[in-house]
Amino acid sequence: IENVVTSFAPRPKKAWWQSENGVEHVSIQLDLEAEFHFTHLIMTFKTFRPAAMLVERSADFGHTWKVYRYFAYDCAASFPHVPHGPPRRIDDVVCESRYSDIEPSTEGEVIYRVLDPAIPIRDPYSPAIQSETQWVNHPRLNLDWEQEGRNLQGRAAGKLQYWGSHPVFPGPPRCTHQAEPSPGLTCLCCGGAKPSPHTARLCTATCGGAKPSQLCTAQPGHVQPRACEPNHAQPWANTCPGAVPAGCDCNEHSRRCHFDMAVFLATGNTSGAVCDGCQHNTMGRRCHLCKPFYYKDPTKDLRDPAVCRACDCDPEGSLDGGLCDSADDPARGLIAGQCRCKEHVAGPRCDRCKPGFFGLSTDNPQGCRRCQCDPRGTVADGSSCDPVSGECFCKRLVTGRSCNQCLPEHWGLSHDLPGCRPCDCDVGGARNNLCATGTGQCQCRTHVIGRQCEQVEPGFYRINLDHYTYEAEDARLHQGSVVEREPPPDRPASWTGTGFARMLEGGWVEFHVSDVPFSTEYDVVIRYEPQHPEAWQEVGLKVLRPSPVSASSPCGNTIPADDQL
Repeated sequence: IENVVTSFAPRPKKAWWQSENGVEHVSIQLDLEAEFHFTHLIMTFKTFRPAAMLVERSADFGHTWKVYRYFAYDCAASFPHVPHGPPRRIDDVVCESRYSDIEPSTEGEVIYRVLDPAIPIRDPYSPAIQSETQWVNHPRLNLDWEQEGRNLQGRAAGKLQYWGSHPVFPGPPRCTHQAEPSPGLTCLCCGGAKPSPHTARLCTATCGGAKPSQLCTAQPGHVQPRACEPNHAQPWANTCPGAVPAGCDCNEHSRRCHFDMAVFLATGNTSGAVCDGCQHNTMGRRCHLCKPFYYKDPTKDLRDPAVCRACDCDPEGSLDGGLCDSADDPARGLIAGQCRCKEHVAGPRCDRCKPGFFGLSTDNPQGCRRCQCDPRGTVADGSSCDPVSGECFCKRLVTGRSCNQCLPEHWGLSHDLPGCRPCDCDVGGARNNLCATGTGQCQCRTHVIGRQCEQVEPGFYRINLDHYTYEAEDARLHQGSVVEREPPPDRPASWTGTGFARMLEGGWVEFHVSDVPFSTEYDVVIRYEPQHPEAWQEVGLKVLRPSPVSASSPCGNTIPADDQL
């Protein structure tokens, strides 16, 4: 570099590089003599920052060059074929304008980072990232002090900001440029060697005697190593004087590894080992993590072949298809092997729906569907519906998939314990025992009114339906017993006589009828109160006559089958 103006002061900002007046094509090239890891570049300008410039590098001692970044006040005019920034990927070559403004007039900076922190990096070990962070032996800054409106030629790229081109700074053009480049370079020493303390950018020993790929100095107590072995974490391992071989450290789950520069830098130049072919369901740089759908058994050593156990999660009810917590992490609330259930799923294995939900399914992002049950007709305890079919658990007098209907001969769905009330239609005044589910109105016969059809329409009268009554408690019972009952004081009794005859299944009652005045058609009505909501399934009635029926009587055409009901 020529034309360096300096005051020989010890502080860096007192010395700078200054271009020659009138020279349009200017470049600053650093010949580093060895390979370095290039991380960033900061240029501080004593005067105005360039209106256009570019940064490029060479990794083969100047034979070929690759552009890192373009900088220009007007990218469209200075670099018309280069995309305008900001970059979206690490390897994008773009033109930026934020470092090329005419202000400030002094101490302005141009900053370039190889790995922009604003760009997320999914895989730091990818070939693209490796290519961007590979070793550099010749960084170069190209600046071109051309007049406004001229096209830039060749690799040089840049032009000066003129005083007279900005209204804030009137006056004649000034064609000198002063800058202080400060590149960020990491000295890559071999094995356990350290950078030499005697120079800022060079080290004192070469690697392996071949073409210098790095310079380093041996540490005290180190001895001359043997030849390089294949499974070490650094490509130069055991080739530098005093270098310490870096092993794979794969926790006994792999015997192979390779060196990775990004890992080496991330660990503070401690180790660049990345294990290959991790076994026993492990993964990671040191085979120290369990693969997805496996978790680390906290009772086992990390080197145990059985340290990673398979997750026992139901894929239908678990998040991410059955993924479990891979290891204990109290700070993040993780428990090794714990399944993560979908929103409406419960259980250690996430294999059942929460109360109030049903239909566990893989396709449902929430796992289960909410029960569609009418709260008036659903039992209050436990789950409101079947967790598989979704059928609701109904109260005693309620039916329907959603428990939203009363049983036949019942009405008034409500929050009461049984859910509905019986119709209780009058046997004589109603056509049947069915009623409207909302109002309970029975189907009355002609000239009969009332909800239960128990009243006679005004202008009409009724005869007693039970004209001849025979009490069961006075009859002959087989497998039955008499239950006496006191009539209620606040309402009419629903029975006659002293009470009831309690009959069991298979029993029978024998009535002796001796007061029928003449032969005619009679209806036989049996009044009973069931102990269960279901009606009698089968009741047999047999008429036993004292003598054969006379052919001349009104019942003369009766056949024996008529007496079996």
